[in-house]
Amino acid sequence: MTGQTAELIFWPGSLGERGFEAVLDAAQAGGFAAAALSPLMIHNLLDSGRDGPQLRAEAAARGVRLAQLDGATSWAPIWYGEEMAAPLRERFDFSEDRILDLAEAAGMDSVLAAGAFDPGAVPLDELVTSFATFCDRAAERDIRVELEFVPFWGVPSLAVAWDIVRGADRPNGNLMIDTWHLLKGSADPQAALALLPDIPGEKLTGLQLADALTAPQAETLYGEGRFRRFPGDGELPLDQVARLLLDKGGLVRVGAEVFGEAVDSLDPAAAGARAAATVTATLARAAA
Repeated sequence: MTGQTAELIFWPGSLGERGFEAVLDAAQAGGFAAAALSPLMIHNLLDSGRDGPQLRAEAAARGVRLAQLDGATSWAPIWYGEEMAAPLRERFDFSEDRILDLAEAAGMDSVLAAGAFDPGAVPLDELVTSFATFCDRAAERDIRVELEFVPFWGVPSLAVAWDIVRGADRPNGNLMIDTWHLLKGSADPQAALALLPDIPGEKLTGLQLADALTAPQAETLYGEGRFRRFPGDGELPLDQVARLLLDKGGLVRVGAEVFGEAVDSLDPAAAGARAAATVTATLARAAA
């Protein structure tokens, strides 16, 4: 699949707090073919008495496929940091087996992995080994794994994430690029941008688009995350990143990843429509 034909996926962001039906309503309103769900949401849905076929059928009735499980951290030796807030711990408190079971039940073909442990808590060689093992287990179920770096957690930069993916050297182990993490959260955004051209296109399979103002909006980087904006509504060079990844030809899915007031002030249908319009516009500018 080339970047020009990458599938549009709805990433719930903070809209996910409103539940499964809200996510599906948003995805349908935006005309998204695919949607992502957290492991906690899938777990709770199954625990309530629904089964995988029912979840898939509910999504299909809206023209949506459940495609990616959003947020696996148990691939790493430490699942999350010691001081992580309880709601986040609950979101990530699933074993590797459970993560893959949930993805399989929902009919998903990929898992988004992150390292939620404290920075420096796990040596790089252990992360490479653990990621390779998780990719192998996922491959047994025909599931891809995309590793996302998150600046305030244990895989804090594109360079570290690429070291892990490159070292693991698994055909189903790739990278997710979140433009907010890359351009707003990175300690050195220019160095991160300079690294992207050196990464093979087939390893750059996921793109989450989020904009922001360049001036600080909160006292901490973590707090800044609540001020994400839809693509094109801020000051980050999203078109540059999108153009580079489109030209590399490896993108499988692209979507917006927005938290905070920008999405919380909208109803699900409006949020989905806004996500679709801004992602489509960004990709059109990048491809021009």
